[in-house]
Amino acid sequence: MDRLIFLLILIFMCSFLSTQAQFGYYEQALQFSQTSFGGTARMQGIGGVQVALGGDLSHASSNPAGLGFYNRGTFSITTGLNFHKTESDYLGQSNLDKKVNFNIAQLGLSFYFGDGAIATQPIRGSSFAITVDRVNDFYNDTYYQGKNYDNSYINAVIENPNDGLVLDALYNNYLINPHPNNYEFASDFGELRGYDTIPNYQGYSSPFEFSRPTQSNSIVTEGSQYAINFAYGANYMDWFYFGANLSIHSLDYKKIENYKEFQFDYASQDGDWIEEDALDNITIRNQLAIVGTGVGANFGVIVRPLSNLIFGFSYATPSFMRLEEEFFTDIRTNYFGNYDYVNYYSSTESDEPVQLDSFEELGDIFGSTYNLSTPGKLNIGLSYFFGKNGFLTGAIEFKDYSNTFLNGKDFDMSADNQIMKEFYKTVLNYQIGAEYKFGSFQLRGGYGFQEDPYASSNYDRGIDQYSIGLGYREADFFIDFVIVQKRMKNDISPYYIEVNRPVARLSQFQTTALLTLGLNF
Repeated sequence: MDRLIFLLILIFMCSFLSTQAQFGYYEQALQFSQTSFGGTARMQGIGGVQVALGGDLSHASSNPAGLGFYNRGTFSITTGLNFHKTESDYLGQSNLDKKVNFNIAQLGLSFYFGDGAIATQPIRGSSFAITVDRVNDFYNDTYYQGKNYDNSYINAVIENPNDGLVLDALYNNYLINPHPNNYEFASDFGELRGYDTIPNYQGYSSPFEFSRPTQSNSIVTEGSQYAINFAYGANYMDWFYFGANLSIHSLDYKKIENYKEFQFDYASQDGDWIEEDALDNITIRNQLAIVGTGVGANFGVIVRPLSNLIFGFSYATPSFMRLEEEFFTDIRTNYFGNYDYVNYYSSTESDEPVQLDSFEELGDIFGSTYNLSTPGKLNIGLSYFFGKNGFLTGAIEFKDYSNTFLNGKDFDMSADNQIMKEFYKTVLNYQIGAEYKFGSFQLRGGYGFQEDPYASSNYDRGIDQYSIGLGYREADFFIDFVIVQKRMKNDISPYYIEVNRPVARLSQFQTTALLTLGLNF
C-alpha cells in the first residue's frame, strides 16, 4: 500500500496538467513499448504465435529464421478493420464509446535464393524479405461522466499548486486566490469579495472550493506504430534455420482530451444541495502530438530435431527511438454573469469592478525532444505437427518493462525513470494456437495473454486475446481471414487529489478483422 501511495504521488508530481500532458512520460513510454509482432491473418489466427513456425512473411519481424522455410518468393498484403469499444464506470454512472478505423496491417515481399526443392548444398536455401508491420494501434475513444460530491478540479489545484501555468490560468479566470486569504460572495452587493481567514492549502483558496460539479471527460487518441523490417533467413540441412533482421520503427500518436465541470452545486446550512448561481462551467482542453523514429534488431534460430517437432528461439533487442512532441492547453471558464469581482486588498474608489462573464487562457505550444529505449524481449516456442493434417503451437515471451528508459536535454526525466524502475516488472506473456487442414482450406484458432506490467496494482491490467480464422491455399496464391478480439481493463483519473480521488474504471474491447491476400512466385 505504501508503494502504491508513493506511486500516486510521483504520478502527480510528474504529470499534473503540465507540458507532459495529462499523464507522465512513463505512461507513454509503457504504451509505446507494448508492441506486438503483428503480421498476416494466418499468424494472428493462431493467437499470434510465430516463433516456432516458418514459411510466412510475419517471421521477418518475429523470428527471421522462419524465412529459411521458403523455397520460392512470396508477396502478401493484409488489410485490417478495427472496432474499438470502451465501457466506463465513473462515480456510479456508466458510459459507452465506440470507434472504427481501417488500416494496412501488413505488407511484404520476399526473394528466394537457392536451387529449389532439390537442394544439394548444406545451405539448402535462403530468403531476403522486406515487410511493413503495424505493431501498435492507438485509435480509441473514451468518455466518462458523473456527479462528484467530494471535490472539484479546483480543489486539486489549490491542494497541489506546483504548476505555474495552471495557477496563472485559474487566477486569470477568477477561480483561485493567490494569497493566504479567501473569497466570499456578497450577495447584497452582487459581487465577489475577499475576506481575512486562516491560511490553508499552501496559501491558495477559492470561492468555489465547496462547490461540487458534474464532471465529464472525452479522450480521443489516434495513430499507430509501424516497423519496416529488412530480414534474412537461411536453411541448413533442413533441420537448423537461422536469421536476423533490422527494424526501423515509426510512431505517430495524437491525443485530444476535453475535461469539463458543470452543474455546480453547494451544500446549504441545512444540508441540501443548492445550484451554484455564479459559476457555470470550466473546460480544460489538452492536445498532445508525438512523432518518432527508431531502430532495433531481431535474431532467431529454429531447430527441427524430428520431422513433426520444431523448437524456436528469438531475441528482439531494445528499440532506440527519438521522439518529438508538441503540447497545448486551453482553459475556459464561463460564469452566469450574476456577480462582479472586486479585489478587496488593492481596490480603491476609482477601481472598476470586473464582471464575471467568460474567460479563456490559451497556453503556449510547448515542444520537446527526447529519447526512448524500449525493453528487449526473448521468445521461446514449440510446434508439433500431425502429419499434413495440422499442428499445435505455443510460445512464451519474457520482457522486463523496468528496463524502459527515457532521456533528453530539454528537461529532467529522472522521476519518470525512477517510476519505471520501481513499479514496472518482468512479464511472462504466452500464446497458443492450432491449425487444422481439410483439403485446400485451413481452420485456425488461438489465445494470447499479456501480463500486467505493473509490479503492484489494485487491479489487473492483463490483456486477453482470442482469435478464430479461415484460410485457403493453392500453389500460386492464398487468402486468409481472421477475427481477433482483445480485452483489457484500465483505471484513469482526471486529476490527483489526496482524499477521494475520482477514478474512471474502463473496460476496453478491440475487435479486429484481418484479410490477407498473397502470391507465390
